[in-house]
Amino acid sequence: MLRIAMLALAVAISTAQAQEPRTVIHPTNFSCGTWINTPKNTAQHEQLKSWVLGYLSGDNIQSSVDFLRGRDADALTVWIDNYCRRNPLHEITRAMVELVKELKAGR
Repeated sequence: MLRIAMLALAVAISTAQAQEPRTVIHPTNFSCGTWINTPKNTAQHEQLKSWVLGYLSGDNIQSSVDFLRGRDADALTVWIDNYCRRNPLHEITRAMVELVKELKAGR
């Protein structure tokens, strides 16, 4: 799990430095539908959650604004739950981009 989070962090850092959209490597078939349909409190869900939090942390490190200050993992994952319920066919990276936009806007 830690290796996946570290990989996600490295990918997010390299993605954040880019001027154009870049490829993000994530767990296989990681769509919003996968996020919603993976039972909570399972090893698989914890792995997906670690990847998401690693992505957000990596993006935050490269940001000029600390958009994660005062946030907690549970609140962030609830936001993702809500987004993914509305958009089950979206890739999880799209959910991450939308969440970062919201956080940077102070919402």
